[in-house]
Amino acid sequence: MKLRNLIELLRTADTPEEITAVSQAVKKFVQDASPEEVALVKRAQSEMLDRIIAESDMVIEEGKRYLALNGKQYKLEDWLTSAEYARKYGLSSANVVTNWIMRGVIPPEDIIDVPELNNLKLVRNREYKKTSTEVGD
Repeated sequence: MKLRNLIELLRTADTPEEITAVSQAVKKFVQDASPEEVALVKRAQSEMLDRIIAESDMVIEEGKRYLALNGKQYKLEDWLTSAEYARKYGLSSANVVTNWIMRGVIPPEDIIDVPELNNLKLVRNREYKKTSTEVGD
């Protein structure tokens, strides 16, 4: 394989199969290559790894924004813990949110129970009840 072709393969390899194939081609190529050619291939290989790592980091960051539970994916920006909800909407404590859950103020479809996190409940990020400072509310 020619140096130019190998470097082009290193720049375009995307799938695991392509990456494996080009890595094997690199091993074969460097056995008979000059030190200058080896340096060029190693630089292209390093650039390929940097590209793969950057792409992987983007996928990981995107994945962190979702919660997968019972076969469904939830955007984490759409859900809050009781404490976060109380802070965001100016409630006196997270207990108000828990009370709303038990009384049905917050409908069941707006609640996610996460058993893997000690049955943590997440509430959809929207206002359910206007808070009032008047006595009796």
